Amino acid sequence: MENAAPYKILHVDDDHVMRLMTKTALSRSSIDFSVESCASAKEALEKIPSFSPDILLIDMVMPIMDGIMLLQTVRNKEWRFQKIPAVFITGKEMGIIDEREKLEPILGIILKPFSPTLLGEDLLNLWKTYHNGI
Repeated sequence: MENAAPYKILHVDDDHVMRLMTKTALSRSSIDFSVESCASAKEALEKIPSFSPDILLIDMVMPIMDGIMLLQTVRNKEWRFQKIPAVFITGKEMGIIDEREKLEPILGIILKPFSPTLLGEDLLNLWKTYHNGI
């Protein structure tokens, strides 16, 4: 993502308003983002191969398959997308993620409500912190 532009974000959230707000916030950011939105984990799994995202931005609480289960599925599949960095976005305080090491790389967690004007910078800062730590 460091040399690529635009940065490709696959946002997964079952809430239509949150998908719209997130996409709008990132499109208005000073950072060049290309955002694809998915309403479910199933849709995200179908879209990953064609979109080839740099980051997965995943809502934690979704019906049928939650954010953790989605990321577990991505990590366990035999494909080139196993190690896409992920950022969780949630309205609930999160404790320790069970077996987090199996889900890495997780860049961080963004709490809802987030600042739409800062979302792009927050994502870029998480990305840079991750890459500087490698």
